[in-house]
Amino acid sequence: MEKLESKKLVERLYHTERQKVFGFLCKKLNSREEAEDMTSNVFLEAARSAESFDPSKSAESTWLFSICRNLLNRHLRDLYTHKRIHDANFNPSEEETFSADEIDGFIQRDCLFEALSTLPETQRNIIILRYYKGLSPSEIAERLALSYSNVCVQTNRALAKLRELLQSR
Repeated sequence: MEKLESKKLVERLYHTERQKVFGFLCKKLNSREEAEDMTSNVFLEAARSAESFDPSKSAESTWLFSICRNLLNRHLRDLYTHKRIHDANFNPSEEETFSADEIDGFIQRDCLFEALSTLPETQRNIIILRYYKGLSPSEIAERLALSYSNVCVQTNRALAKLRELLQSR
């Protein structure tokens, strides 16, 4: 991809996907400030690697969210490592460490996000709208201009694929 094309790609993604990236990071990080910083980092990294984007391998949004996921994983790993080093002077009364349940939650959410990113875009959108946004199948059908039965079929296919991917881990 040429430099001009890659610059336009990142600009377009910034305008269309910025809020989605920010919302996703807000949920994962539970901090608006950290999410703002990470959102900036996602688009900086996208700008750095835009020339290597291959539209035959993935959709633009999938590519962007893989960058987002990788940066989030790196951030959480660094945070966890920092906590472990910091906790060399462990004090059980301090609430500075991640519990085993929190770490399991990070890992499970990451696995789920990775599995979601492998779904076709329509199925991924249906799952996100249904289970993250809480929309009914009829609301999803209206929003995505699909039939109600198509939404139900696509939901079942997506859930089966997610189940298969997550059980193989």
